Amino acid sequence: MSDPFDALLSANPKPQAAISAPSDPFEALLAANPKPAPVTDAPAAGQPGSEAAAVGRGIINGVPVVGPYLLGGVNRAVAGIRSLKNDTKFSDELKTVEGFGEATANESPTATIGGEVLGGVVGMAPAIAAAPAVFGAGAASLPVRTAASLASGGAIGGADAAVRTDGSLPATRDAAILGAVVGGASPAVGNLVGRGVRAIGEAVAGRAAPVPGLNAQAAGKLADDLRNSGGPDPVRARLTELGPDAMLLDASPSFEGRAQGLAVLPDTREAVTRPLIERARGANARLGRDIDADVGPATNPAGFERTLEAEYERVVPPLYARAFAEPIEVDTRNVLGMIDSLAAREKGGAATGLARTRELLMMDGPVDAAGIPTRVPDPRPEALHNAKEALDAMIATVQAQAGGSARNSELRALTTARRSLNGTLETQVPGYGVANRSAEHFFRQREAFGRGQTLLNGGREAVRPGQLAEETATMTPEVAQAQRDGLRAEVDRLVGTKANDRVALADAVKGEGDWNRARMNTVFGEEPTTSLVGAVERERAFDASHQRIVNNSMTELRKRAADDLAPRALDPGSGEVGTIVAGAAGGVPGMAAAQGVKGLKATANAMGREADIARNRQIAEAVTMIPGEALDALIAALNVRAQGSASAQNAGDALELLTQALLQSQGDRSRRIVPSGLLGQKP
Repeated sequence: MSDPFDALLSANPKPQAAISAPSDPFEALLAANPKPAPVTDAPAAGQPGSEAAAVGRGIINGVPVVGPYLLGGVNRAVAGIRSLKNDTKFSDELKTVEGFGEATANESPTATIGGEVLGGVVGMAPAIAAAPAVFGAGAASLPVRTAASLASGGAIGGADAAVRTDGSLPATRDAAILGAVVGGASPAVGNLVGRGVRAIGEAVAGRAAPVPGLNAQAAGKLADDLRNSGGPDPVRARLTELGPDAMLLDASPSFEGRAQGLAVLPDTREAVTRPLIERARGANARLGRDIDADVGPATNPAGFERTLEAEYERVVPPLYARAFAEPIEVDTRNVLGMIDSLAAREKGGAATGLARTRELLMMDGPVDAAGIPTRVPDPRPEALHNAKEALDAMIATVQAQAGGSARNSELRALTTARRSLNGTLETQVPGYGVANRSAEHFFRQREAFGRGQTLLNGGREAVRPGQLAEETATMTPEVAQAQRDGLRAEVDRLVGTKANDRVALADAVKGEGDWNRARMNTVFGEEPTTSLVGAVERERAFDASHQRIVNNSMTELRKRAADDLAPRALDPGSGEVGTIVAGAAGGVPGMAAAQGVKGLKATANAMGREADIARNRQIAEAVTMIPGEALDALIAALNVRAQGSASAQNAGDALELLTQALLQSQGDRSRRIVPSGLLGQKP
């Protein structure tokens, strides 16, 4: 049935304009030179698109499973735009756009396949990166990865074919099988490609950034160790911290592990262990020199006591002698009255001690009627001074006794009497107070030296850092120096008694928590203390390296490191059985050929073994280098090599991932790009 609007138009045609020659010359010119025809609308004209259009269409369509939906969405969006622009039906424009796409794919099949391959990779790579274990790209063993990739490849291939064939079961089955086969192979193929790229990259890096003194293999292994150590900055910082006797093997566990492996191998054991043994021999002397430089030379306790006693005898007795030379009589009635008052209240040891004290202050007086000398207060200053010293001895004896209320009472009574006597002497005897203060200054030095020897002790009696700081601030320079000498003597004792156990020495010096360090900061100063602790820690680190490398600690780690460096065996691998079989199969020529191959293998293995040994010796020399210009240059060169190796590693990892993505995404489409494939599917 004809359109009524078309019939109406045919029944009432528009009147035709009269044909006449143009009156305007410009119109004549335009009529003679008509406008060029408009650009052809390729989709509407049924023409195919360019190869670039084929690639773009292939990328969209190539995304596994969702590709057809994405392509359909794009087609509908374009058809909608064309429908609005051309004022045409959407259904007509959709047919036009779809026909254009099919024509473009048919016209440029190679570009279409390339685009689909790229689309598959673009679609699969993020999924593999997000869930590597699901697609066989994780860190598991190759069989586990192959199984995972086989399952995921089959699932993706089947789902992709089901979408593209409207749910055809045969097509889905075939695509799932092919996807499983290709996907299952992807981990091995990807690993092979990645290893190849890494090997090429390593070779290029080795030639582009040679390391002086090391061949390419040795440089590559040490560059890996440098990268595993966090780069050159942490290595240099650790070497600086350990000082001029450090070696590269001390800088990080990676370099130490390399040295452990070399220590197991007979060809390099001596080269690695000899420098460590020589360094260990000088540990005590080295530590002693460093501590002397940090906090001064050690003071022998006996020598300190002799020196202090000699100085005391030189200074103090003459002061007392001058004080006693004056003809003065001391009135001790106030002291005796105080003693009598205390004795009336005290019992037991306190009363006995007070009685003895009173007797010390008395002397024989005139003879009484019975011919017995009377006891009168002793007025002589020197005799009373001697009585005070005897009283000091009594106090010391009581202090040494076990604690208790009776002891405390006696100690309190004797101390009170002694204080009263001393005050009386200082008040009445000119110069006695000066002599007392001088003697007390020496006593404080002796006490400070003894206390300094206890400052690193722990337990309930340990002095708190804050208390020590307050007390030290009030000391005279001589007393503070005596305390410093006492602490220095204790450090020397610890070094001497624990020199062969660096861990115990470090624990003893540092103590638990930070109290010991805080107390040493107060006595020695912060900078000397930091240097002292650093020297002790350095020797502990050196000893730990020595124990692990030389004395065969951490056996399993040493074994793994040795396996990585072990020179190849001289055995060519074929054995006599291979020669016998070759002779049985080919006679004398076969046996000769087999022997020739075996000889070539033996020669190659021997040359390779020598190269491995040379590599290991170079590494051994490198890891035992001490700080200096040579080691700085080595670290800088290894850093350049490590950066090149990292780039090669990253490139290999990326291509391994892309290879797996390529294989897992191409399930059914593989039949069009594999020469031995069957018919390809509809694009």
